[in-house]
Amino acid sequence: MENKENKNMENGENHNQKIYPHQLPLTTLFVWFMGILNGKAWEDLGLMSNPETKEVKQDLKKAKISIDSIEFLLTQVTNELDIEDKKQIEHMLANLHMNYVEKYQESKKEVQTNKNN
Repeated sequence: MENKENKNMENGENHNQKIYPHQLPLTTLFVWFMGILNGKAWEDLGLMSNPETKEVKQDLKKAKISIDSIEFLLTQVTNELDIEDKKQIEHMLANLHMNYVEKYQESKKEVQTNKNN
């Protein structure tokens, strides 16, 4: 049994082994970070509740910062990403841009309605 465990560890099959960020390729870290920014952007667009407070709050300025950051990071690592990751991030960005424009237009309509009342 001990030989089998050692062999599995050598083959990278130990499922209990911890992986630390410094052990991962840079592109993997960028993809993870872009995923985190994506979640934050959805939250700031008011499309998701805050996981801690369960409140839905909209902050379009913060959402734009997250979206712009994802876009910048993509330009920096685009040549290092595999095709699947690149397409996934481009799709993520397209969704974020569409939702941002929609929420921005809604906020402008609300401001206009409030001015007219």
